[in-house]
Amino acid sequence: MDSSSSNFNERFEVATQAECAKFFGLSSRTIQIWISEGCPGQKGAYPLDAMLQWGKNNKWCKSSDPLLAGGDSDNLERYRGVKADLAEIDLQERQGEMVNMTAVRPAFITSLGFMKAAGEQLDRQYGNDALNILLEAWENAINHIKDAFGDDETNE
Repeated sequence: MDSSSSNFNERFEVATQAECAKFFGLSSRTIQIWISEGCPGQKGAYPLDAMLQWGKNNKWCKSSDPLLAGGDSDNLERYRGVKADLAEIDLQERQGEMVNMTAVRPAFITSLGFMKAAGEQLDRQYGNDALNILLEAWENAINHIKDAFGDDETNE
């Protein structure tokens, strides 16, 4: 490499922090801070390729999710909280702890329908009092399901 056209040596190093700062487009003070935080480089020998990798790993791309990298703003904290909640839901789903409510509700309602049909048979066989007892239990069960799972459907 021709030394008159560049300040880099054969190992892609510069000799001063000012040259390093110019290469990265940063201030000399930032380079000093980086060095104090463990970035490769010492007086007279600043390896730009190693410093670039260090900056990438420790400053610019700390996280695989760029929205999580750096900062402590309120919005970022909310985002992190939601991301953690979604991870928890995903874990519960993988462990089989999640219930598909769109499948559960009709199953409950259908099961209660069997009870209602049995009550009608009891009515025919033993009279209206037997049916009324079972219908009251059936209505209580329907109301309990609505309270427990929300009343977003009316499949009775």
